[in-house]
Amino acid sequence: MTKLKLALFMSISLFLASCGKDKDNNPTNGNGNGNGNGNGNGTGNEVVYVKPANKKGADFSTDVDFGTWYSNVVNLKSHWFYTWGSLMPAKTVPQNCEFVPMFWGKGNVTATVIDSIKKLKTAGTVKYVLGFNEPDAKDQSDMTAQEALDLWPQLESIGLPLGSPATVWPDVSWTYEFMDKAIQQKRRVDFICVHMYVGTDDVHFVKTLQDLYNKYHLPIWITEFATVDHNANTMEANIYKPEDVLAFMQRLLPKLEELPFVHRYSWFSSSPTHTRLWPSSLIAADGKLTTLGQWYANYKPNSNVK
Repeated sequence: MTKLKLALFMSISLFLASCGKDKDNNPTNGNGNGNGNGNGNGTGNEVVYVKPANKKGADFSTDVDFGTWYSNVVNLKSHWFYTWGSLMPAKTVPQNCEFVPMFWGKGNVTATVIDSIKKLKTAGTVKYVLGFNEPDAKDQSDMTAQEALDLWPQLESIGLPLGSPATVWPDVSWTYEFMDKAIQQKRRVDFICVHMYVGTDDVHFVKTLQDLYNKYHLPIWITEFATVDHNANTMEANIYKPEDVLAFMQRLLPKLEELPFVHRYSWFSSSPTHTRLWPSSLIAADGKLTTLGQWYANYKPNSNVK
């Protein structure tokens, strides 16, 4: 090899090595389209949302007074559950059933809680995080859309797919303000959480979901839904009967399973003596499944939960 050829070879080698080094030290931190997180915001905060394999879930507070929360989750053969809490319950928890933490309100947004969820993420225990609970309600987490957005970067820092706050009803001004400002302020929202307390009109239920999806084109999780009579002041005065709710559930759930943008749902089972909601109860006062609960359990069951 002549000196000229040797010098040329060494120059090319150094150039290629330099290019390789630049590539390693300056990752795009994106998912193939260079925008960082896939939503066009360019934050560089790479989080990949993976569609859940199964939709049906359960939601019970750990201090539930009908049955026990974990046995209720198991008996309903749920694929996932949440407790409105940010941390994994300390005692008995369902096995082979995914826990999803929630930041119920501003008081949950602490360094300790965030670090704990990050550890659950590292362990592979949690895959998603839910945003605030009914912030538009004075008796719930009660905050403005901007207050929620001011806290949002701390939730984003966990590095898991993040669900929006769930308002008392999907198409309210709070939801629109939060989502529109989230887009403007380049905040990351990976899926939209909704609460829907309705009568027995499954057609209107689906239309409400479709309208919301058409507006933001994000996956939807229905984290609370049930049939309610808002005017009932006694159990006897409730206009709905358990058989009405069962027929509604039997019509609605197959539609939710078929809707490609509905990724998860969790029926809300209130106290079996709740005047407005008792026909929607999945669990009876003795802790056993109601007829409605039996149907819910056997529909798209998780046969491995225990």
